[in-house]
Amino acid sequence: MSTLQPYGHHLTPSPSTAGGRLARQTARDLAAINHSTQISTARVAAAGEVQQARVDAVARTGAYAMQQVALLAQMQQQLALAAPAASGDLDFIKSMTTIGIGQVVADTSRAVNR
Repeated sequence: MSTLQPYGHHLTPSPSTAGGRLARQTARDLAAINHSTQISTARVAAAGEVQQARVDAVARTGAYAMQQVALLAQMQQQLALAAPAASGDLDFIKSMTTIGIGQVVADTSRAVNR
């Protein structure tokens, strides 16, 4: 014959109660992981957007600068043909202006990357 053991409800939780608590804890843990993943993903996406804006700013500044340097060179050539005696001075002014434009592009790049 088997021996009887006293029932101690307060000492041993029933399997259904323990399983329910475990399921709720697991659901909370999974929700926390999901929330953390969403926040991390949003941070990465935001960082990517900021980097794209920086690239756009530098690229637009550089493209505009190249366009202006090309127009400057064209104007210098036309004026040098019209006034050959001024060609040295025109070349100097074109070079100084080109250096200034390049400095603006460098400053923009530096400012964007701060």
